[in-house]
Amino acid sequence: MNHVTGLIDRGLNVTVLANSEDVHAWSSLEDYQRVLRDKVFYYRLPKSRRARITGGVEKLLHGIVRGDRKALSTMNYNRYGRSAINFSLLYAYSLAKTMPKIDVLHCHFGPIGTLGAHLKRMGVVDKLVVTFHGHDVSRALVSSESNPYEAVFEQADLILPISDRWYSALSKLGAPSDRMCVHRVGIDVSRFRFKARTGTPGFLHILTTARFTEKKGIRYAVEAVAKALERQPDLSIQYDIVGEGELFKEIRELIDILGLTASIKLHGARSHSEVRSLLGEADIFLLPSVTATDGDQEGIPVALMEAMAVGMPVVTTEHSGIPELVEDGVSGYLSPEKDSDSLAESILTLSQNPDSWQRLGAAGRERVEKYFSLEVQNNKLIELYRTL
Repeated sequence: MNHVTGLIDRGLNVTVLANSEDVHAWSSLEDYQRVLRDKVFYYRLPKSRRARITGGVEKLLHGIVRGDRKALSTMNYNRYGRSAINFSLLYAYSLAKTMPKIDVLHCHFGPIGTLGAHLKRMGVVDKLVVTFHGHDVSRALVSSESNPYEAVFEQADLILPISDRWYSALSKLGAPSDRMCVHRVGIDVSRFRFKARTGTPGFLHILTTARFTEKKGIRYAVEAVAKALERQPDLSIQYDIVGEGELFKEIRELIDILGLTASIKLHGARSHSEVRSLLGEADIFLLPSVTATDGDQEGIPVALMEAMAVGMPVVTTEHSGIPELVEDGVSGYLSPEKDSDSLAESILTLSQNPDSWQRLGAAGRERVEKYFSLEVQNNKLIELYRTL
C-alpha cells in the first residue's frame, strides 16, 4: 500500500490488479480510498472447481468470439505450467484486457511475478518489475525445483530484492545481475513521531506487532519474557502483542501455561492508527524472527522500522536481512534465532540501563531516515521506472 500511495503522491496513474479484497487494507488506506475505489480489480478464481471451469470456458468462448487467440493460448501448459491448468492466467489475462493500458506492471513477491511474466509474454504489459521480499526467495532455495522463477528471470525488465541477502540468493538461483538491484522497503517516517524513551524504575512496557506465524518467533518472545521475570522477580512487565494468525490459539495457551496472563495482553488485529498509538506508549519493541520449518524467512520487517522510527530500542534476531537494519548494540540488540535465553538477557540489559534508551532510539531513527525512508525509496523507484 505504501508503494501504491507513494506513486499516487508523485502523480502517477496507478491501477491495482489484486487477487482478492482485504477489508483491513481499505481501512488502512484512509484518504486514498476515494482515489483507488474504481482502480482496483480482482482476479481471484472461484473456490468451486465447477464454477472455475464454467467461468473459464465462458472466458475462452468470449475470447474466441472476439477473435482473441491469446485467450486460448493461456491454456498452453508447456509454456505457462500450472498457471494454465488452474485457469489463473486466463482469469488474470481476461481482467487485464479490460484495464487501462499498462506501461509498467510491478509485481510484489516471486509467484505473482511469474504470473506477471506470463502476462508480459502475452503482450498485455510493456515493462515488468518484480520485487522479492523474503519467503518467496527462502522457499525457493529449499524447493525441489532447480529454478522456480525461470520465467521471471527471462521476462522481467527489473528485479528488486529488498535486501543484500536476497540479492545474493537470487543471484545463486540464476537472476541476471544486469537487471537486478536492491530496492529496500521503506516507511513514511513523517507519520511516526519520535519520542525519547526514559523509563520507569522497576517497570518495562514491551510491544510486538506481528502475524501469529512461525517465522515471527512469538513463542520465543513469550518464553523470553517468562525467563526475564524469573531472573528478576522485582521487575514488572506489561507485554502487548498485536496481530492475528494461525498460531494465535497456541500462543494464548502458552501464556496460560507459563502463568503470564497478568503480564501479557493479546490485542488481536488493530488498525494502523491504533498500532501507531501503541508504538508511542511502549518502551522497547520485541520481534525475534526465525526461519520456519518449511524454510520461510523474513525480508526486513517493516514493524521493526516503525518501532525504530518512533525511538524505541529493539530486541530482535540475527535473521535474514534484519542485521542490515538493526546494528547490534547501536540501535538495539540481536540474538541468535530461537534463543529465548539470549532474548531474556537483552530485555534485562535494557530494563537495568534505561539511560541507554535515548541513545539507542536516536540511532535507530537516524538509520531508518537515512536508508529506509519511504520518500527516499519511492523517489528511487520512479527513477528506476524512468530507466525502463
